[in-house]
Amino acid sequence: MIVFNLICKICSVEFEGWFENTKEFNNQKRKKIINCPSCDSTSITKSLSAPNLPAKNNSKKNIQLKKAFSNNIKKYKKIVEKNFEYVGDKFTEEAKKMKYGEKEEKPIYGEATIEQTKELAEEEINVVPLPWAPTKKTN
Repeated sequence: MIVFNLICKICSVEFEGWFENTKEFNNQKRKKIINCPSCDSTSITKSLSAPNLPAKNNSKKNIQLKKAFSNNIKKYKKIVEKNFEYVGDKFTEEAKKMKYGEKEEKPIYGEATIEQTKELAEEEINVVPLPWAPTKKTN
């Protein structure tokens, strides 16, 4: 079945018509079987309509991308946890101490609020947000 948007040439009423195919529409129009529901005229034409295309299903591809992304995050997390020191909520203090030479520079990670992150940026201390929640906790 195919649905066409139709319009009456006489009274300009728009309506839908269901047909087996375009050939059937043309056949019924030629035989003057299609009538306007408003004025009963047989002067009917197809109006412009958007094509009815089936939605492309990328669900398998999306699932694969999500899995790959998740696996990459897990790999990066392992690398960071193995090679960086976790400083928890003292991240801002530690980063500033390293910036100003009060402490030896080393790779660290931890938590910072938005305000603290802005503060670090203003002091030209580069930080990168990590796409996971920390698993280590300090007491």
